Amino acid sequence: MTSIIESKMTICDKYIRVTADQKDDGTIDIKIESDCDALKGFSENLTCITMDDILNFETSKINKENIRGNMSMICTAPIMVYQAAWMECGMLSKRIFPKMGPITIDMGEE
Repeated sequence: MTSIIESKMTICDKYIRVTADQKDDGTIDIKIESDCDALKGFSENLTCITMDDILNFETSKINKENIRGNMSMICTAPIMVYQAAWMECGMLSKRIFPKMGPITIDMGEE
């Protein structure tokens, strides 16, 4: 069953939607949709990942410079790929995750 994660990036006013769909061979098809031009390369370069890509952060192709392309270092799209893939593999609950509300990063007060 397909897993979808969506985000409205308030820092840059862009929308991101990541869809993960696990295939019978264990690989995970990834679809990244965004109104951000900097994510175009990431979307084109990252269409399929493996379990190793979501379990081994150091060697994951999600993090490779030639896959990430021109995106900002603070972009949440790569983490969204991990979350959607984890959900698709049963590592995050599809029932509980939506009830938890948005993940936010807030400015701390001095």
